[in-house]
Amino acid sequence: MTETVQKRPVVYLDSCFVSHWVGQDLDDPRQAEKHALSLAWWRRMEGKALPVVSYHVWAEIGRGKDREAAKAREAAIAGLPSWAYDDQAIALAGRLLEAGAVKAKKKDDALHIALAAVGGADMLLSWNFKDIVNEGKFPRIQGVVEEAGYRCPRLASPDQPLEDLP
Repeated sequence: MTETVQKRPVVYLDSCFVSHWVGQDLDDPRQAEKHALSLAWWRRMEGKALPVVSYHVWAEIGRGKDREAAKAREAAIAGLPSWAYDDQAIALAGRLLEAGAVKAKKKDDALHIALAAVGGADMLLSWNFKDIVNEGKFPRIQGVVEEAGYRCPRLASPDQPLEDLP
């Protein structure tokens, strides 16, 4: 008898998701809401998806003057698989920037999208509605990613239902 093994979707967590998941500036009602939604998404995701980060996420969450907050972010992702930079991801990020799919000054965002695509993530989870989770920009991003020979991950935010996972 053969048993069918259900593959869990791979979800790339960008640094703004990690920051809100850990929770900072909770005195601000909007930030507190994002924290609550991120935490709820994380709890619902357990066992249903495989969360991953990249070395780029590690670099970004380590930035800032508040070392205690950076340590909390680092501790939160310590056990997650971390994808390394590679030539393919760097090249794809460059293509996203050159094509104007991602604004030239948003190199970090282009690299997150590229790392998720090259790594084969099913979804990139972010709170960045302006540059990543933006329905108006998705067709252009998807076009560049697919033209480069990769499958574009779904670009989603934690306020979208988990049932919508690919």
